[in-house]
Amino acid sequence: MKAQPQFLNDWKAKLWCRFFLLSVFATMFLNDIQRSGFYASLGLDAREYDIHVIKKTNESAAKVFPVMLNVEHPDFFKHLDTASDASLQVSAISKSEQPKPLKLLRQLPHIATIGVKMIQLYFMKPIDMAATRGVVR
Repeated sequence: MKAQPQFLNDWKAKLWCRFFLLSVFATMFLNDIQRSGFYASLGLDAREYDIHVIKKTNESAAKVFPVMLNVEHPDFFKHLDTASDASLQVSAISKSEQPKPLKLLRQLPHIATIGVKMIQLYFMKPIDMAATRGVVR
C-alpha cells in the first residue's frame, strides 16, 4: 500500500480503512469470546488477549492506513462487549430445540444490538494518521 499511495489519499480510502479494521477487530473479538474456554485452557483470558491484539494491530495499521480506530476511546471495548454478549445470546438461542421461526424471532433483538454497536463503532471518530504524520492531502 505504501507503494501505491494514491489508494490512500482520499475520503473513500479513510472510510474503507475504518470498515476493514472494524471488520477484522469485531470478527476476532466476537469469535474469540465464544471460544473463551479454549483460551482459558491455554492460560489466557480471551477478552484481554483480544484487546492486546487489537491495540497492536491498530498500531501496525496506522503505519500504512490514513486512519486508525480510536481503540482508547472509553466506549470502544464497551461496544464490543455488548455486541459480544448479544452474539453469545444468538448462539445460545440457535442451539435450542425450538422451531426455526421462533429462534429467529428470539434472535432478532440480539442481532439488532450487534448491528447498532457496529454502527456506533464505525462512526466513532477515528484518528487521522495523515494529520499526525504531517502529510497534507
